Amino acid sequence: MTKAIVLINADPGKDQKVAHELKKIKEVEGVSLVSGLYDLVATVRGVSSEEVLKTVYFKIRRLGGVRSSRSEEHTSELQSQFRISY
Repeated sequence: MTKAIVLINADPGKDQKVAHELKKIKEVEGVSLVSGLYDLVATVRGVSSEEVLKTVYFKIRRLGGVRSSRSEEHTSELQSQFRISY
């Protein structure tokens, strides 16, 4: 399995509509509205890098309200080894 983080810019006032539509895509594991350079962050999973790319190009980028996106493929997932004591 391959996973990617997709950073999305939405048209003004369309971020919540885009988030709702992203949740309907089966390959999208999670969606968050964020502040900063991007409006939304989505986690996409597929059986291969090619499948993730197809999801981004043919499903996410074609959604109404999506202005642009940037994809970052996961290379590894780290487990936290830190414990904070108060």
